[in-house]
Amino acid sequence: MEREEFYKALLPGLPDDIAFDCLARVPLRFHPGLRLVCCRWRDLVTAPSFHRHRERIGTAEDLIFLVQAVVPVEKGGGSEEEEEEEKEGGAVCQPPVYGLSAYNATLGSWHRVAMPAPVPLFAQVAAVGREVVLLGGWDPASMEPTTEVRVLDPATGGWRRGAAMAAARSFFACAALAGRVYVAGGHDEQKNALRSGESYDPTADAWTALPEMGEERDECQGVAAGGRFWAVSGYGTEGQGRFVGAAEWYDAAAGAWRREEGLWEAGAAACVGVAGGRMWSVGCGGGAGGVREYEGSGRGWKEVAPLPVGMRLGPSPCAAGEKVLVMAVETEGDGRNGRGAHGAWVLEVGSRRWTRTETPLGFTGFVFAATAVRL
Repeated sequence: MEREEFYKALLPGLPDDIAFDCLARVPLRFHPGLRLVCCRWRDLVTAPSFHRHRERIGTAEDLIFLVQAVVPVEKGGGSEEEEEEEKEGGAVCQPPVYGLSAYNATLGSWHRVAMPAPVPLFAQVAAVGREVVLLGGWDPASMEPTTEVRVLDPATGGWRRGAAMAAARSFFACAALAGRVYVAGGHDEQKNALRSGESYDPTADAWTALPEMGEERDECQGVAAGGRFWAVSGYGTEGQGRFVGAAEWYDAAAGAWRREEGLWEAGAAACVGVAGGRMWSVGCGGGAGGVREYEGSGRGWKEVAPLPVGMRLGPSPCAAGEKVLVMAVETEGDGRNGRGAHGAWVLEVGSRRWTRTETPLGFTGFVFAATAVRL
């Protein structure tokens, strides 16, 4: 029966090439329904060729995946007994719950990705092709660092287990480049800063060890820019919290790390790779405030755009095509008074123009890591 179904027309009365083009114009939010119509439609809309065609005809959509603290729904309506217990026991400190959020930068919509298991706290995320790799972080039950790797195919909604990292590490640099996910630095279970790194090939489902960096880099930032994987700033075991200005980038051809001075300044906050292989930083303070572009060794940074009014404290950027999504704390008025909720802004790379993006209540939590896929 399935074989007979395969040879039926995609859409009755239309040649298959025209039907194919029609289906490729259907927005992504309807694809789960398309997959349920029949086996042929399921195989079609999940095939790489289908999404390449969407790219060719200009209907592909940019999805940004964020490892984000889930904002709890206000309780209200609890029993009198429960309310009395809360009053007597006082507030109970609970660790934050993380989820994987998805922002459609093309349509401006949000949704939460269905997960087979809870998202580890402080997990990293990177995209290779159309796959999203979720790795590391702290196990929500034990609060111990995990080597776990999960791989999502957004076209099918399916998850698979990936090969585990060779070493557990926390707060490490992570970025995807040339079909691989790179990780470096962070700290081990004894809080010792690390110089080690490794790279993951999702197709082969295998990790490869990298040579050690020149120095320890806990809480370093991972950036893919200029065809290089960068581990920006960080600090050593004996220099807790004292972030250094230097960065290292991995020279894959030579199999060695190269040091670059003066890449990070206090207030730079976050670096991100944008279209054209450039590295931008987004910061809220000091001489590193606003959006800036790194011009290379010895030339430093140049100003790109100021921050919009109302954005303040800890921006977390992610680039998707010609757009950069920034999650940050929103303040009222001129951004100097009071404390606001987290919100989202989108910066157009070409025009340098900011747009305030509506952020539903459930998606205003702190963002630890983010990555982008085009489908």
